[in-house]
Amino acid sequence: MDHERNHDALNELRPELLVFCGAVGALGNIAPLAAMLMAMAFAEHDFMADTISDLGRGPHKWIMDTGFYLGATGMLALSIGTAHYHIGRFWWSLGVFVLALLALVITLLGLWDDLTAQGDNWTVHVWLTFLLGPLYLAGPLVMAGAIARISAALRGAFIASAILWIVFATGFKLAPDSYDGALEKIAVAATLIWTLPLAWILWRQGRNSLS
Repeated sequence: MDHERNHDALNELRPELLVFCGAVGALGNIAPLAAMLMAMAFAEHDFMADTISDLGRGPHKWIMDTGFYLGATGMLALSIGTAHYHIGRFWWSLGVFVLALLALVITLLGLWDDLTAQGDNWTVHVWLTFLLGPLYLAGPLVMAGAIARISAALRGAFIASAILWIVFATGFKLAPDSYDGALEKIAVAATLIWTLPLAWILWRQGRNSLS
């Protein structure tokens, strides 16, 4: 009975949707890093000491803001794609919501880019960055079990992404200002070990279904 339900579910897949979500998911997650490199070419930026948020200020802020919005679009595409290509149970569903929440938080980071604190209070931007920590940790971990059905290596990549993210993201928050920017960039790059394979899975499944 379960096999028949799974077969029916696969027959209901929209391959063009999966191809679209996979492509947008991959390009969207690469976009913030591309925007960062572009912004660094125009702005005075110390790779070791300055943060990605620092690039979101000044006359060239639109470059980094665009990267944030494209990144959010990529996360939303992954959320829609994984909701459609649902290969797990509760934990996979939770991962779908984590991707949607990441899309929301990243959008808000682009909107609230003021880093200037009022007194001892943190800015909205800083509060939002703290939300990224548990979300980028939980996302790959809750989806790793289901992804193992496709590839054990991908399961390892998802877990590695979560570990590298939390290690370097925590290091970024605790490190001196002289090199915290480098740790932040490594942490962000580590998230691609999860999101890009996920985008590839959606794209591949869509392409295979079209064949």
